[in-house]
Amino acid sequence: MTTSQSVMALAPSEITVLARAVGRAPSVHNTQPWILRFRGANADLVERTDIELPRQDPEFRDRALSCGAALAHLQLAARVLRRCDSTNYPAHGPVVATVHAVPGASPAEPELVRFHAIGRRRSHRRRFAADPVSDVDSAAVAAAGAEPGVCPAVPGNLGELGRLLGFATRVFRADRAYQRELHAWTAYSFGAHGRGAESGVPEAAFGDDSLPAAGLVRPATPVPDDARLADRLGGERLLFFCTDGDGRRDHLAAGAAFERAWLEATARGLAGSVLTQPLHLLGSRELLAERLGLPGLPQALFRFGHPVATVPLSPRRPITDLVRDTPLRTEEDRPARRPR
Repeated sequence: MTTSQSVMALAPSEITVLARAVGRAPSVHNTQPWILRFRGANADLVERTDIELPRQDPEFRDRALSCGAALAHLQLAARVLRRCDSTNYPAHGPVVATVHAVPGASPAEPELVRFHAIGRRRSHRRRFAADPVSDVDSAAVAAAGAEPGVCPAVPGNLGELGRLLGFATRVFRADRAYQRELHAWTAYSFGAHGRGAESGVPEAAFGDDSLPAAGLVRPATPVPDDARLADRLGGERLLFFCTDGDGRRDHLAAGAAFERAWLEATARGLAGSVLTQPLHLLGSRELLAERLGLPGLPQALFRFGHPVATVPLSPRRPITDLVRDTPLRTEEDRPARRPR
């Protein structure tokens, strides 16, 4: 390694910051389907193809969306470390993106604000407070999710959306194979089974509400009639994240876009959650795009509003499992405090 390359290389303390940021990204069923590899100033985000959800995510679209959210955290943390990043997207293989984190300019204020929101972001599977979200906050959240190739769109025909979501709710609630898979990613993450859990959805993260608040449909999830569901949708702020294409790059971009919007919402004191489950019914996305007049294929639905309850933190894998064969800054590496 030359002297210039040595200066540019990420230090163990920087790698730790990047890894912690990526480790807090949201993912389908909290599977955290990624690992990180570091090479000098390069950070590879690697998709874990060994993690599969055949009932929830048969085409691995949610897994790619999850990696996109992790990529948004990686890029944001690199900027906060004064690393002016550029990103390459391999067309094939497990590496979904490589961030070139070379020394650069200071981060902009919005980037700092969103970075500090990473630790406060939660999946809010609850109803929101009756207080409406201001138009200023709503516009800022939508603008934060304006990723190239992704269009955040407010759904207009809530009656039609309610009918389609209600149908999807009933289908997934009656799907025993789907329910077994969801239970497998929940059962070991609470109570006695949750001791030492590093992934999965905590039982306490679920509410007793129906859609849209429920997020994930379980056997006991209430199913409101379509008109009532449409009324509830009308009381929330909603954004569909739409793309023209439907390849891995599109899914990564959509995941990064909704995560930037989510962090902006969190920074403004709002809460949110992402729904993808109803979009996995065959033909549902095309039908939504047609009947709601969406500007492309919907990849995820983001709902946000003012929280009324505190949501627990989901478990996370340790960064030593997230980062492979890379030195990390540990507590033992910290300089000793001088006595006063």
